[in-house]
Amino acid sequence: MDPYMQKTEALLREGKGRLDRLSVAMRASAPEFSALARRRKLMRCEARYSELNRHFELLRSAGTEGLADLKVRLEKACEAFRIEMGGQP
Repeated sequence: MDPYMQKTEALLREGKGRLDRLSVAMRASAPEFSALARRRKLMRCEARYSELNRHFELLRSAGTEGLADLKVRLEKACEAFRIEMGGQP
């Protein structure tokens, strides 16, 4: 695997860990009005991670054509996930 893919895979694992920690925090006891908002945020984060993972898998399985486009899509998905998670790098 090339260095770009190794770095991206490491970022993906780190993102999954952050999502897991967020999930634990968001599922903790809270007032009902807060629980709904927290659940919605968690669902948005999970959707962004799923999109990021899908783009990574597409890039991993791609041949040589369209790599630049796939990398751009992966980078955009990564940025969207980062923003959804609270803007942390």
